[in-house]
Amino acid sequence: MELSLNNNQISAKKDGDKLFRMLDRGIDDMESGRGLPLDEAFERITELRNMRRNARA
Repeated sequence: MELSLNNNQISAKKDGDKLFRMLDRGIDDMESGRGLPLDEAFERITELRNMRRNARA
């Protein structure tokens, strides 16, 4: 029996680890009161997305 992971499994594990780190940071932000109300959060997301699109153009 082979004990190594194939490339897809390794990639999925890295993606899962990254997602958990992002969630942990988000939870930490909420617990410390650094969260935004939903409307403000979506406005900020739109601003960041537009900045990124404009930077590529």
